[in-house]
Amino acid sequence: MTNGPQIPVPQPVQTDPTKLRWGIVSTVKAPLRKVAEFIAFHLDLGAQRIRIHLDVPDPSIAERLAHPRVRFTQCDDGYWEGKPSRARTTHQRRQMFNAARTYRMSQLDWLIHIDVDEFILSPHPLADLLAAVESNASHIELQPVEMMEGSSDPYHFKRPASKTIRRTIYPVFGEHIPGGFIGTRSPKIAARTGLPNVRLGIHALHHAGQPVPGAALLPGVELGHAHAPDFKTFERHLAYRLSKGSYHDRNGETNLRGHLFRALMDDPEPDALRAFHTELCVPTKERIALLKEHGLLRVEALNLDAKVERFFGNLED
Repeated sequence: MTNGPQIPVPQPVQTDPTKLRWGIVSTVKAPLRKVAEFIAFHLDLGAQRIRIHLDVPDPSIAERLAHPRVRFTQCDDGYWEGKPSRARTTHQRRQMFNAARTYRMSQLDWLIHIDVDEFILSPHPLADLLAAVESNASHIELQPVEMMEGSSDPYHFKRPASKTIRRTIYPVFGEHIPGGFIGTRSPKIAARTGLPNVRLGIHALHHAGQPVPGAALLPGVELGHAHAPDFKTFERHLAYRLSKGSYHDRNGETNLRGHLFRALMDDPEPDALRAFHTELCVPTKERIALLKEHGLLRVEALNLDAKVERFFGNLED
């Protein structure tokens, strides 16, 4: 369904799922294994093209994960030569520049802009669902669900909770964390290609500098976000996210989550930060039961090891 005025969509659009082509663009800073999992998962889902921009250039990753449906771009000094200097200054700006550039060049029907720690969870072939989107819809919002702690399938994902429900599920910290999410609650975007004068951003499709309203939704599709799937990952990324990443507002100020994290880091109790992650991310029986009771739980088997093996063989070889 759509919910407002939209920019005109050139007609006709592709409605035959056997002919529809969709793909992904991502700016990546991750080790080989994580990049392989991201690519293999979405190749298995049916992506016709995956464009990976290596924010930290690494030819070995491109060589090891070579595949006919995957294109790598090494974002080295040569890549950035002649491009606007401002586009290179932050990771977010590099993401937006790379996504917009890929969009302009794309020959696909739909292009999806997501991160390496995100997985499109769909109950049906994605091409079938995209082919059924109403023809005047310019873009789709992929709503996030946050991965809880776990090291093997099936994985537990939680949906955002209202303030009242958060007090029950996360009694100590939930009131202070919007939605009960450590990561973002903002959607990611799948956009029809070929739309004039638009820019594919991180959380919105832009036209004339403004977000385009009227996004569609795909029934049963959510974006699984492995933002802090274990305490070590959460702790390892914390300093960067506080200074430059998702715990900073656009104006450079620490946001509400960031203020809480800084307070926990300064807490004299050495396990304060771990206690926070445990309450928000560990799928205890009681917490899973509460999430399920309120319709906030999604359980998915990602089968990442099998998919990596299928497309890339044994990465240890």
